[in-house]
Amino acid sequence: MKFFITSDANWESKVNVTLHALSDFGYKDFFAGKDYGEGLAEIAVFYMCRDPALNFKRRVRLSKKDKVLYMDIMLDLPTMVEADFKLRKRIVAEKLLAEVAEVLSKYKVTDFNKAQFLNDLVSFISKTGWI
Repeated sequence: MKFFITSDANWESKVNVTLHALSDFGYKDFFAGKDYGEGLAEIAVFYMCRDPALNFKRRVRLSKKDKVLYMDIMLDLPTMVEADFKLRKRIVAEKLLAEVAEVLSKYKVTDFNKAQFLNDLVSFISKTGWI
């Protein structure tokens, strides 16, 4: 399974630095070696951390044709700017676990082992020590 995480964030939020640190743990390789069935080929997560005045709305979309689930995870810009690196890591990890589980619970994807994917996600995040 392909698991992809990126961001669209103001530079001062340092979300990009946090995601680079997460990438250093090798989440792409971890999930690339897993098979959760043919129902989903990819989950793409986009952390959004922009000025609240811009009124960005969360996007979630399942492409059944491509077997890809796209989702935004909204982060509060003032909170992220004020947070130290340790707190930013915890926020990113907690939001990832909670919101991926929430979005997956809203979709019935045939031939996708949702429970195993979520267990592996929790296991991976636990190993980072971010939570």
